[in-house]
Amino acid sequence: MINTGALSLGIILLYLFAMLALTLWNGKKKQQKTAERFFLANRGVSSVLLPLTMIAAMQSTFAFLGAPGMYYTHGISYICIVLSQVWVALMVIYFGNKIRLLAKKKGYMSLGDYLEDRYQSKYMKVFSSCVSVLMTMVFLSMQYVGNARAMNIVGGDAIGYEAAILVSIVFSLLYVLIGGAGGVVLLDAVQAIILLVGIVVAAWIALVPSGGIVALFTQIADTAPELLSRPGPQGLYTGKYWIMQFIVLPFGIWLCPHVWMKSLMAKDENALAKSAISIPVSQILIYGFATLFIGLAGHILVSPDQVGAADNILPVLMTTRSKWYIAALVMAAAIAAGISTINAMLLVTSQIVSQDLILINRKGKISEKQNMLLSRFIVLVIAAVCGVIALNPPETLVQIVQDVAYTGLAQLAPPFLLGLYWKRCNKWGAAAGMTAGIIILFGTRILNVQPFGWPGFMWGFFTNIILTVVISLACGKREQA
Repeated sequence: MINTGALSLGIILLYLFAMLALTLWNGKKKQQKTAERFFLANRGVSSVLLPLTMIAAMQSTFAFLGAPGMYYTHGISYICIVLSQVWVALMVIYFGNKIRLLAKKKGYMSLGDYLEDRYQSKYMKVFSSCVSVLMTMVFLSMQYVGNARAMNIVGGDAIGYEAAILVSIVFSLLYVLIGGAGGVVLLDAVQAIILLVGIVVAAWIALVPSGGIVALFTQIADTAPELLSRPGPQGLYTGKYWIMQFIVLPFGIWLCPHVWMKSLMAKDENALAKSAISIPVSQILIYGFATLFIGLAGHILVSPDQVGAADNILPVLMTTRSKWYIAALVMAAAIAAGISTINAMLLVTSQIVSQDLILINRKGKISEKQNMLLSRFIVLVIAAVCGVIALNPPETLVQIVQDVAYTGLAQLAPPFLLGLYWKRCNKWGAAAGMTAGIIILFGTRILNVQPFGWPGFMWGFFTNIILTVVISLACGKREQA
């Protein structure tokens, strides 16, 4: 009897090796001898590659596992993720180009560099860098979880969950250590195309046995109408939670270091503008149509005891409703989405740790060769730590990222944006606001409280803004006296 699980795993591994061959070929062309080339692709990513690498960075395994799981659990309410992405595109165009020009002029390589220079404060650099690294590592760990789940479900007995994590870690390390940012950009471009095709194929596989789009929604309206209205079956998407989503998602997503850094990698304004357009286009295709159909179809085509964790709905659908080799190819696309995001995250977190934290007072005092050795070692450490975290995964990946990573990163928005556009904003106000915002955010999460029914993020975010403005005004007058 044919072991389809082993064959499916073989297809996935073949894909991973093909991407490694591409990385090796590209690595010979572009030697990664300086920090700027290794981390930022020498600030020269073109208008062809930047939009694709932007799609790859934003569309992780959540596009294949997390989003269908959210639609399966909460219904159509989750579509707010599409509606909020317009703001991310606008941020890339307006804020992204402004910081690109500043970074090119002053040599910034990270958000921490900008905050240190703008506020003349090492505290701002260190604190923002720590927040960026910790939140990104939460996100990165969930990427390893998603990849391992996809491999484990499709591969069946051929590979265990822990072994699947190890495979993901090894290949992501090879891509990053060999290719650097230049190699990752090319790899992302290829993987962006693969993941977009893969998610469309997955949606088609879910729709055909459901009878098409109209039949799907008719059946859901008859059997589970709560999936087609807010706040959803579990009552999560209340009006207050939706309002939070329109703030946390745009700011949190754009200030993900691996997304924000695309602005510094852009060759010119044209490249950045095209990358901004790619955001809503890809979001509508993936989250407005494909994953919505997959999540809802799961209620019709799969029994709840087959699903287990909600994030398993797509791989379970693929293995039960399509040929084994089609399921393997779709999961290879899912892994492409995960690996592309992992690569970008490994690069940017190692950059922040090595350049902004370890070398904060030693830049220029060590050689480029020593810098590259340190940076590559940090990549290894971060991958290992995130792999260990991934060994004990939560049931729902998206919820963890939205409620922890995105909300934490969004607290960096007030000091960044007020620093760009308000001259009177100073280090005392920015430091107080950002610190208070983080403390309130995680304090309310740990205590599991929502004062007056509003999520802790809202209290932290607006306290952050108010303190930044008020203390900047007060300290500004004192300094002028």
